[in-house]
Amino acid sequence: MSREPFFPMEPKQSGSGSTDLCKICGHLAAGFHYQCLSCLRCKTFFRRAVLQRQSTKCENHNRCNSPSAPKLCRACRYKKCLEMGMSIKSLQPKRDIIGVRIVEKKPKIKPNCNQELVKFIVDLTRTDEKIRKKKFEVIRVKEEAQKLSATVNRREYKTCEKVNGKYLSLMAKADVAIVTQIETISMLEWTNTLTEFQNLPLDDRMILLKRFSVHHLLIEHGYYTACSGLRDIWLISNGSYMPKTINEMPDELKKNLPEARVWRQEKLYTRMTNRCIDEVANPFEKLKLMPQELITLKVIMLFSCGNQSQSEANQLPISETSRQSLHQIRDKVIKAMFEYYKYINYKNYEERFGNVILTISGIFSASTTLLETYQIMRFFDLAVFDHISEQLLFNTVNLDRNYL
Repeated sequence: MSREPFFPMEPKQSGSGSTDLCKICGHLAAGFHYQCLSCLRCKTFFRRAVLQRQSTKCENHNRCNSPSAPKLCRACRYKKCLEMGMSIKSLQPKRDIIGVRIVEKKPKIKPNCNQELVKFIVDLTRTDEKIRKKKFEVIRVKEEAQKLSATVNRREYKTCEKVNGKYLSLMAKADVAIVTQIETISMLEWTNTLTEFQNLPLDDRMILLKRFSVHHLLIEHGYYTACSGLRDIWLISNGSYMPKTINEMPDELKKNLPEARVWRQEKLYTRMTNRCIDEVANPFEKLKLMPQELITLKVIMLFSCGNQSQSEANQLPISETSRQSLHQIRDKVIKAMFEYYKYINYKNYEERFGNVILTISGIFSASTTLLETYQIMRFFDLAVFDHISEQLLFNTVNLDRNYL
């Protein structure tokens, strides 16, 4: 039983001779607080009682008002504050919560939701965000190492220019190769956390990875670009960018561009950049894609890539058993996403999810252009890709099974 000392005090006079008393405890009042003449102690008690939603039900079995009770419980003291005229409406929450610790409670899963499926999508999202955070840390360390190397060797490091209010660097040839390598390793790390993926035969896993790798690049970079809030540019994970057209670039930056870089941008990169922005980044930005929707999209595309008819000559066959498993996995993650929509009480979530699924066609469309551009960069040694990226993106040789 919670009690708080509450002894009526003897009247005390202030230096000026005033004897205004607190209406609650009888102590010397400090002025009007919450529309009632009260002392600072009772003022503080009332403020905290309101914020903590104090009950007015006596905790001492209604014995607090008897002569034998030396103390008032918190409930009776709060009740007396109200009876003496203290007004809850006079309390200003934004100013009066200082000193009160608010314990944030985790929302309980609603009874009309499948708790297991909600937990499934939440766990998938948490793992994805953890790997993405690790990826950005690797990129940061690599950038710092490059800066240090440039300083030691007295070389000029890439400069940043202000683009739409943010300092960014124009994408260099080396940026494409470095970021692709980090994204590829990040993708492998993520797929290794998926139990359903690891249960598939090794050959089928290799087929899925080769077909999904370019889509993974587009999804990650498209999401990164959409979250940046910048328009008409395509960002990759290290913060470097490609403009939609040269004309979109600031005049100061265009003047410093070498002719060779201008030519590559107009003849090689523009088609890819436009397709990536229009088909991936802009739809993501318009939807304000949630992390749970992002991971759902990634899982659907990973486990859809191998679900092809074996009669297609240009597609590698995948086992019938695995194709059945792919259907089950996709159905599970879609059901989990629907349960999550219910959990957060999202209205018209069916239409919302339909719009998320429609972005898949844009990703497929942009992936063809992206892969063509990367192939040209690779062929003319504009970008030197690492061994794993070569195997996954360009299918040059069989993927080393040790990576799986």
